[in-house]
Amino acid sequence: MKMKKIVTLAAFVALAISLNAQSLDVSSAYQYMNKKPPLLKKAKECIDRATLDEKAREDSRTWCYRAVIYTMIGAESTNPKSKYKDLDPNWADKAYEAAMECKRLDTKHEWDVQLKDAFGNIGAEYFNRSGHLYNEKKYDEAMQFAVKAIDMFNNGGPENAKNANLATYRAGIIAMATRDTASIKKYFNSLMRKKSDNEQVYTVLFNVYKAEKNDKQAMNVATTFQKNCPNDYHAYLILAEGYLMNNNVELGKEQINKALELTKDSANIYPVLLAQSAALLEITGDFAGAEAKYMESLTLNPVQFEANFNMGKMFYNRAVDKVNNAPEPDPFDENSLALYDKLVEESKDLFRQSITYLVKAVEYLDALPEAEKPYHRGNLGSALDALSTAYARVEMYQESTAAKNRVKELQAE
Repeated sequence: MKMKKIVTLAAFVALAISLNAQSLDVSSAYQYMNKKPPLLKKAKECIDRATLDEKAREDSRTWCYRAVIYTMIGAESTNPKSKYKDLDPNWADKAYEAAMECKRLDTKHEWDVQLKDAFGNIGAEYFNRSGHLYNEKKYDEAMQFAVKAIDMFNNGGPENAKNANLATYRAGIIAMATRDTASIKKYFNSLMRKKSDNEQVYTVLFNVYKAEKNDKQAMNVATTFQKNCPNDYHAYLILAEGYLMNNNVELGKEQINKALELTKDSANIYPVLLAQSAALLEITGDFAGAEAKYMESLTLNPVQFEANFNMGKMFYNRAVDKVNNAPEPDPFDENSLALYDKLVEESKDLFRQSITYLVKAVEYLDALPEAEKPYHRGNLGSALDALSTAYARVEMYQESTAAKNRVKELQAE
């Protein structure tokens, strides 16, 4: 009897140990991670063992502790002096899985506060990884981590809202690099709904819809931008472009003037904005108004690319239009020949005027520091290409050849 009792007691003890092993592992993991300093290796061993138990796997507490422990391991991985720096290179993925499993099981939101920092730290890790991969032009992988970062930050509560927006913007930038317009619209529209103050979000969205000839959506972006960012002059310029795009010239000019009013006291911005405003007026065919604004810009800042190039381009385009629209001369009609010669001379005069400003634009770019020149190669090529044609039209063939050779050199670089 006694032996039987002892055996029976041993059986009950064994059963109790089996039933409580999982809770002991979870409790031990909690104690180890809260030691001063934390005993992360022991905490990891306990929580890993706990997740192998079927009952523990259905307990949200298990996954909360696992997410926190692996996040703590991640924090140590950046400290070269830490004995835990190589404890688990895959800490972020394990923390991510644990956090999401806790979220699934925690229907009463008992662990939201404890998980908040874990979500934020995991999100930061994924955000940084997406940045490194983006710089390496590994765009598919970069996008995967950016999306995970968004997921983590969004789950981290209001405290992580700003970081969620940064990750969403990163995803949009990656989509731009791959020309994935569907993803551009997805992520930048999300930011627009959250009242982003990032000018590029609205500018890119506006241009995407404009390219798709979706004028309604483009105007929606422009009006939302102005509503969300009433003190950003870019909003008025984009809305002006939207109005002009829809042939509403007066409202377009009104928005241009509002943009100029906002920047009139900025010595750096105002001259550039004058040039941009002039370019919009040029679209409407208001060449006199455009020229006036270009000249005002150049008076304030004569050494610049924007106004010089755009003024040169405006004269160049008008010259090309004049030549293209000239009626074919009738060799037996003196009036017809005289009209043709008159239009050709007028076009030459316009080409000469364009040369004056295009040369100044090229001189500005040539004077830039060497480190900056690669970023302006496209602008330089456009200016030189126009110059080569303009020189040829006024029979300055040596200058035309020189400009054309510089274009070839740029293309060979």
